[in-house]
Amino acid sequence: MSKTTTIEQRLNERYEQVATDAKATVEKMNNAVRGAYTRLESNGNELFQNLVKAGEKRQKAQSKPQKKTTKAQPSQLDEVRSKVAAALGLPTRDEVEALNKKLTSLTRKVNKLAKDAK
Repeated sequence: MSKTTTIEQRLNERYEQVATDAKATVEKMNNAVRGAYTRLESNGNELFQNLVKAGEKRQKAQSKPQKKTTKAQPSQLDEVRSKVAAALGLPTRDEVEALNKKLTSLTRKVNKLAKDAK
């Protein structure tokens, strides 16, 4: 009987140790996620400010008369927009269009079901 009690005590001690270690690990992971979010938020704001400055410089440069072709400018602008959207985690134009198509399809199906239910 004392052997069973000893094994049971060891298992309980081991369980408590594992539970304590798991709680500590979860807390560390939670802190790491918070730190990553803070860093991302900070870097995102910094990136945004840099992009604003670059945009202002570009606007000043474009207000001066230039003889360069204007065909390259829209593609550069689209590239900057896509980089900003990616940095901020915004969906791309294609993703939005795909979701819009799905939404339209679902709306039609719901309307059809509602019509059939009447």
